[in-house]
Amino acid sequence: MYCGFEWNEQKGLRVEWVDVVDGNNRVIGVAERAKVRRENLCHRASYILVLDDADRILVQRRTLSKDFCPGMLDACAGGVVTTGEEMELSARRELAEELGIADVPLQGFGSFYAEGEGYRVWGGLFSCRYQGPLQLQAEEVSAVHWMSLAEIAERATEFTPDSLLAIASWQARR
Repeated sequence: MYCGFEWNEQKGLRVEWVDVVDGNNRVIGVAERAKVRRENLCHRASYILVLDDADRILVQRRTLSKDFCPGMLDACAGGVVTTGEEMELSARRELAEELGIADVPLQGFGSFYAEGEGYRVWGGLFSCRYQGPLQLQAEEVSAVHWMSLAEIAERATEFTPDSLLAIASWQARR
């Protein structure tokens, strides 16, 4: 296993390993990502708000193949933190994978807890400024749009609930 991933010869696919955490964000075990989703195990994820110079947020349309909230809008780049991975490294990896954004300064805003139907997660919250070219990960992101906080609030029912909690945490801490 390397950085939370390993190749499973029998299944012929890459297995993603995830730290399972308790209500205090302490690691209590490790499980395959599929099991974490299926059993709604508490885990960690990185959340990155990408802002332009007008303070608009880069919003993603999630692909229909996503295992959580397929087809919905997402106000954050980011994703599940693999076992042993540091939160900031996860944030940088996810920015590069999903949007092609690399080598940008990240501002950290600590962690927050989010729980709802189908998710229990400790989120590591970051933001960055970026207006350059994007390279969307076709498996995860079908489109992107710049939106103001007011526009996001008007369309809140279209957004992943955890990304709305991330925005609320960010607004309270900046």
